[in-house]
Amino acid sequence: MTDSKPATMAQIAERAGVGLSTVSYVLSGKRSVSPKLRERVLAAIEELDYRPHRPARALASGASHTIALFLPSPQWQLLPIQQTFVAGATQATSASDYSLLLSTAATDPDTIAKLVARGRADGVILMETLLDDPRVERLKADGHPFALIGRTHDTTGISYVDLDFRDAVETSLAHLARLGHTCVALLNFPPDLLEAGYTSALIARDVFESRAPDVGIRGIHVPCSHAPHEAFAVAARLLRSEPTCTAAITTGWQFTGLLSALRAADLHVPNDFSIVSVIAAQFADMLTPALTGVEWPAFEAGRMAAEMLIEQLTVQTAPPRQHLIAAELFVRESTGPAPRDRTAVEPIRTRRNRSAG
Repeated sequence: MTDSKPATMAQIAERAGVGLSTVSYVLSGKRSVSPKLRERVLAAIEELDYRPHRPARALASGASHTIALFLPSPQWQLLPIQQTFVAGATQATSASDYSLLLSTAATDPDTIAKLVARGRADGVILMETLLDDPRVERLKADGHPFALIGRTHDTTGISYVDLDFRDAVETSLAHLARLGHTCVALLNFPPDLLEAGYTSALIARDVFESRAPDVGIRGIHVPCSHAPHEAFAVAARLLRSEPTCTAAITTGWQFTGLLSALRAADLHVPNDFSIVSVIAAQFADMLTPALTGVEWPAFEAGRMAAEMLIEQLTVQTAPPRQHLIAAELFVRESTGPAPRDRTAVEPIRTRRNRSAG
């Protein structure tokens, strides 16, 4: 190669026209590969001057050949979309003969670092990342391989995959503004995540409050739990206190409680109230009404994060891979024109409702 940067497994797979798992099988010898595919992979390796990290591969095989995924979740319960992230990571690890160790406990940086140092896992995938995340800093300081589903403030040298929440909120606001909505709530991530500095929550809040006035919307920021009964209580208070609010954007599973609160208030979607959610398409289509939403391809994100990490474990100097997913809005049944009799008439302003939830 004329480029000084080393080739990656992904580039080998693309050049050979095979999957990443096939490249992994050829390198590891863990599974048999047809002579034709093996020849194509080896040719691509030679063409791209690929340098596999043999010592690291041997160390990984001699230790655990396991990847640890840390997804802190209250009461160790995973939302359906979180389960989808895990499923995507599992597909990638299984394809490359790695096991996946899942932890839903809120694990401190020392424990995570010791897990790798003691050989129980060869690398780590972190979720629910914070703007300044001590877990990331510890893994970087110790030189342990890791990848993120999410981002930190400084992503230098870090492999990650994340949804562009700035783009997601701006796209959602623009859609609702075109429909004539002038008072919109953001049901953001729960208060504890905001207080902890959860990156996506902070981005969503800041973009919502700065961009809503630009499109003629009075924005109401409401931190809100994903738990249905808690989201119902928050949404019910919102509907009582803000009768001119005609639409909401949800950053996740808060829509379940919101839909229940709307039914209890005898408000119909989308005739009386519109909803846009950041959600995986398979869940949006299952609901009644089907949710208009910004697609969060959770399965693909989980798979990509695992592949990024596996590449670090099998390539001597694998460069960081960073993938920010642009917002793509799918208009379904939950959004419609703002009802004239409920359109906000107050001057446009934004405020943070930190007491809700």
